[in-house]
Amino acid sequence: MKTINKIKIAILITGLLLNFASCESFIEVDPPKSQLIGANTYEEVATATAVLSNIYVQIRENGMLSGVSAGGTNLLGNYADELDFYGTTTSLMEFNNHTLIASNTMLSGLWNNSYNQIYSANALLEGVTKSETITGENRNRLLGEALFIRAYLHFYLTNTFGAIPYITTTDYNVNKSIGKLSPDQIYQHIITDLTEAENLIPDTYPTAERVRPNKATVKALLSRVYLYAENWEKAESYATAVIENPLYVWINDISTVFLKDSPSIIWSLHPGIAGLNSKEARTFIFTSGPPTRPALSVSLMNSFETADLRKTNWTKTVTKSGVSWACAYKYKKNTNTGTSVEYSILFRLAEQYLIRAEARVYNENLTGAQNDINKIRNRAGLANTSATTAAALLDAILKERKIELFLEQGHRWYDIKRTGKADAILSNLKPQWKSTQILLPLPEKELLLNKNLLPQNTGY
Repeated sequence: MKTINKIKIAILITGLLLNFASCESFIEVDPPKSQLIGANTYEEVATATAVLSNIYVQIRENGMLSGVSAGGTNLLGNYADELDFYGTTTSLMEFNNHTLIASNTMLSGLWNNSYNQIYSANALLEGVTKSETITGENRNRLLGEALFIRAYLHFYLTNTFGAIPYITTTDYNVNKSIGKLSPDQIYQHIITDLTEAENLIPDTYPTAERVRPNKATVKALLSRVYLYAENWEKAESYATAVIENPLYVWINDISTVFLKDSPSIIWSLHPGIAGLNSKEARTFIFTSGPPTRPALSVSLMNSFETADLRKTNWTKTVTKSGVSWACAYKYKKNTNTGTSVEYSILFRLAEQYLIRAEARVYNENLTGAQNDINKIRNRAGLANTSATTAAALLDAILKERKIELFLEQGHRWYDIKRTGKADAILSNLKPQWKSTQILLPLPEKELLLNKNLLPQNTGY
């Protein structure tokens, strides 16, 4: 029976991968063609879990959360002030130079891959809900993780594109003509999904490694969602719940933060094959100059304070003929190492301290905010913050987020966007920046296929 299950899972994953490779648009997605898709898929926990695992594979390999060159981390790092691009790839250059057009193929990839992943989460939700054989904790965990994925991806999409569809079904006739909801409406759906997921997903991880989300992962995302929504009380409460969870341990050795076994990791993505490491290392590390891939921007490198251990540990400088470029070096293994050393981290403890610090400022707990900032600074070998007023503390937090979270799933872009500072920062660095570029354009092909997605975002 175990052998039969393994064969079924392999066939299922192959069918899913082939199906997603052929999808050009989320509104064109029909139910997957694999013979195992349908009621039979959800007769056993193993095959349903295979469907879920494949979603995580897709998230790792492409879309908003991926560390590959065409993934959200790289594209939004170029769009913000984290990266300078020295290569010749036109579609990536448009992100860096702020000449982005609606027909950009990498832009379409962000949209289509994310919605295909959402479609897969919805298919899992529908299948497990109808299943009569998957019950109890297995049922709850599968449903909870699918809801979490759906909310997580919509969170990124709305913060990138503004008004978007919130997709909750696999019904082709519904999806092909669905309209947009405002970001406030999207947030209501996100919070609803995450609240339900929080009640369904157990506190424990299902495996020895933290490569699938647990309840604390849901809380970590809720703390971020409430921060962006400016619900300071709930942002602080959820961040505190994660920080005080005994599963997570603050480590003062900065060189171990991005190792796969770090106890400060809340959730990461397995590289897929033993010996492989993070996608980010392969995307950002270069060893000679001038680099053909994005390098850390001069403005980012100049933001590090003297003696900041993050600069010496998390960046690497390459020099040629007296000219220097710096690459991201948070992840250091860009080849097969026999035994995997680094996984792509999506949630880690440091962000929760920074979320709580910001929320505490608005909750008028300035001393608490200082303590959380100092937690970050002291590990980096820096003295306590000198900020004492609310305004100064908010500036200090934004700077710490810039340094601590650089090139991690677009944090920097979303930070300067949500705090209203993008205009002032980017107008001084990017000659072609326009204030309307606070939202990326909706992909041109999507507008042609579904008129309910009109109008295009302003300025495109």
